[in-house]
Amino acid sequence: MHRKPLSHSQIATRALPVMLSLLVGVSAATALAASPTTKSPEPAHKTAPAKPKAAPAPAKKDDAKKDEEKTPEQIAKEKAALDKEIEASLATATKVDPLAMLQQPGQYMNKKVTFTGTFNRFADIGLDYKKAFRDSRDYVTFFILRPDVSQHTIPLAEMKLFFPRKKSTEVLDLETGDKIQIIGTEFSTALDEPWIDVEHIKIVQKTEKHERKHQPEF
Repeated sequence: MHRKPLSHSQIATRALPVMLSLLVGVSAATALAASPTTKSPEPAHKTAPAKPKAAPAPAKKDDAKKDEEKTPEQIAKEKAALDKEIEASLATATKVDPLAMLQQPGQYMNKKVTFTGTFNRFADIGLDYKKAFRDSRDYVTFFILRPDVSQHTIPLAEMKLFFPRKKSTEVLDLETGDKIQIIGTEFSTALDEPWIDVEHIKIVQKTEKHERKHQPEF
């Protein structure tokens, strides 16, 4: 079947809607391109968030101040005060025989006693024993010689004598063989032996001078 060709007016009428649609689309795209998405303006210079200030370090302090050198007058004054303290302690102590304490330690429980002996040496025997506890960080032990033996050097090991480390300055001049007076209180009879807290050690008589001085093992 042969169709009759369209006239110019008919072609224009049919093409007009398409052209209008294209024109609207182009106008919308142009408007979008001309109007970019609005963003908040950024400051020219960004400021970093402030960090909390650290507390100032404490001023350094010496663990202990250096002791000033003592004058002879100060030493004499301290010695006189110690001697006075020892004499006051002696006045309240009962004089006993150390061998008698070994035979019947129960009779001296919690009693303040004093006796003399010959210093042998410092040691660590009996420390940290649970049944009669004395901390090795706070105490040392020491021996005196058996008073009933003269031809041999035999310590009286059955008697446990505890001396506080904090009083070490009191025995700096103590040497093996010195005659000493002991003041202390029996605090236990563990193992059926006397365990004594020593309050003071007083040097009664110095032994002959040695080339090398004994120093307490504190």
